[in-house]
Amino acid sequence: MISDFRVKIMGLPFLRPFTRHRRGRLVRDYFFISVLLISGGLVTSGLVEIFFRYQESREQLALLQQEVATGAAFKIERFVQEILNTLKGAARSREIAPKGLTSEFRFELERLLFVAPAVTEAIALDENGTIRAQASRLRIVLPDAKRGLSTVPSFKQLKEGEVYFGPVHFVRGSEPYMPIAVPIERFAGDVIGVLQAEVNLKYIGDVVSAITVGKAGYAYSVTRTGELIAHPDISLVLQRRNVAHLDQAKAAFQAKPGASKPSAIVAQNLQGKKVFSSFALIPGLDWAVFIERPVEEAYETLYASVLRTSSLLLVGLGMALLASLFVARRVVRPLRILRQGVERIGSGDLDYRLEIKTRDELQALAEDFNRMTAKLQESYANLEQKVAVRTEELRKVLEELEDKGRQLEIASRHKSQFLANMSHELRTPLNGILGLTEMILDKIYGEVPERIRSALEDVAASGRHLLGLINDVLDLSKIEAGQMTLALHEYSMQEVVQAVSTAMQPLAAAKNLTLKVHVPPGLAPGKGDQRRIAQVFMNLVGNAIKFVEAGEVRVEVTIADETFLVSVSDAGPGVAPADQKRIFEEFQQVDGSSSRSKGGTGLGLTIAKRIIEMHGGRIWVESKIGIGSTFTFTLPVRVDPDPAVLTPVPIVPTPTRQDRG
Repeated sequence: MISDFRVKIMGLPFLRPFTRHRRGRLVRDYFFISVLLISGGLVTSGLVEIFFRYQESREQLALLQQEVATGAAFKIERFVQEILNTLKGAARSREIAPKGLTSEFRFELERLLFVAPAVTEAIALDENGTIRAQASRLRIVLPDAKRGLSTVPSFKQLKEGEVYFGPVHFVRGSEPYMPIAVPIERFAGDVIGVLQAEVNLKYIGDVVSAITVGKAGYAYSVTRTGELIAHPDISLVLQRRNVAHLDQAKAAFQAKPGASKPSAIVAQNLQGKKVFSSFALIPGLDWAVFIERPVEEAYETLYASVLRTSSLLLVGLGMALLASLFVARRVVRPLRILRQGVERIGSGDLDYRLEIKTRDELQALAEDFNRMTAKLQESYANLEQKVAVRTEELRKVLEELEDKGRQLEIASRHKSQFLANMSHELRTPLNGILGLTEMILDKIYGEVPERIRSALEDVAASGRHLLGLINDVLDLSKIEAGQMTLALHEYSMQEVVQAVSTAMQPLAAAKNLTLKVHVPPGLAPGKGDQRRIAQVFMNLVGNAIKFVEAGEVRVEVTIADETFLVSVSDAGPGVAPADQKRIFEEFQQVDGSSSRSKGGTGLGLTIAKRIIEMHGGRIWVESKIGIGSTFTFTLPVRVDPDPAVLTPVPIVPTPTRQDRG
């Protein structure tokens, strides 16, 4: 028997995990968790390293190209400045002071062409814009040079002593040219004409073509309008290709004032290939120099770095896998011994002891299991006897509880039957008393003196009040006995509220109270026990009138989500928070003393609560001491019909039932 009991004990839920055969599960879980943690750390560190290396490489590459572009821009600006200085030197010739601007100035222009090879044509104009002298490397003077310049907007600027740089243009489809004009001065500040030179920009192409960046990098220069000035591929310049639509050109020229311009950008070039582009502006000319390299070449070192990092990452993952597998196997062997020992202990062999010598937590766990087994072995010796004794004690307690439960059930049934019988026996003579009293008051037996009439009216009022109390007791007994049923019929909430208001108006008027009723028009008809619902209204409104000494009693009805929401508010003394739940219990009132000033049995709210709950609703109170109370209940518009609750129950509502609680 002891062995069988051991087997049963070891089958308890808290020992089941140690007796299940889940071979290899720990190795797999430990392996996957280790791989996930280690590989996650390696991958995260590798990605972070690649990200920052990418940013650093991009910044270094952008800085390098930016320096090259700045150098090229400086060379171009210096080239233009040298031509400008040469023009200024010619415009201040010593022969101008004594002779002025004459046709002999042509020799100065020819010397200018000799000194500055980039200048292909020079024209001297007087202050009226008339050509006084001209020289050209071409035998035929260009058409654009034969006309006067007095109508050019910049001519006025030149007459004021400033320098003029014209727009880049292409003469007869050849290389790009740019006009440069300087004022001719007899003396400082005395402008007597203008010297204009046509500058061939192919020399800028020589500067740009000489720039090499990496293997396939190149440089080119453009104007703000996107016209190519110089490019290693001269055919693009001769084709007058415009680069204003390229992202790098937009970034260089179209940035908002004050906004920081990017030092580098990845965009497409004229051939549609992705390039890494940097630029430098030439502010005096409103040009820009771009340095571009194919993305593949620009990121070549980065790709190599990523490849090295990925290789190291794979090596690290492999080592992590091997280490995880080794550690998993190092842990699994002791656990296998532990599991086998637990299986033997679970089968009832309490003499077995675990032998694990790992000098770690697993050995401590094995020792704990051995101690637990020893304690179980000691406990099992007298466990069956203890269980038998406890079982017998529990059986006796259960028998006593069952006997007391039957006695309570019989007592409750007798109480309900007694209350019903007593209520019936009391109602019969009381109805006779009320009937005879009403007949006397109706003068059926002759005239009644005024003093006797007043006494009989008090008797009739007290009798009706007593009859209401008896009805409450009878209703409660029927509810407890499960004999109260609902008569479900169509009803109008407006009519119910109006009937209750009419019945309770005299009571309110007797205390100089105002009874206000608010029911929205057009309420949908409800389905329920109309008389029981009216009984609830009577109780709540009667309580409100009874406890209010001045002011008003307000009844409000609303509807939402197929549910009536009804509230009865008063300005009475209020109900303390500790009593707000208690007043819905049987025979409970706010004033529980025998000398309480208000009457009642303490059953009105209990019955109202049972009636509302039988309809599927609920009732509650919100109150503050000295301010007033609001009793609220919900009522489904249509109660689902149930054949067991369709038998009508006679209800005799009385306006004198005024017991809150």
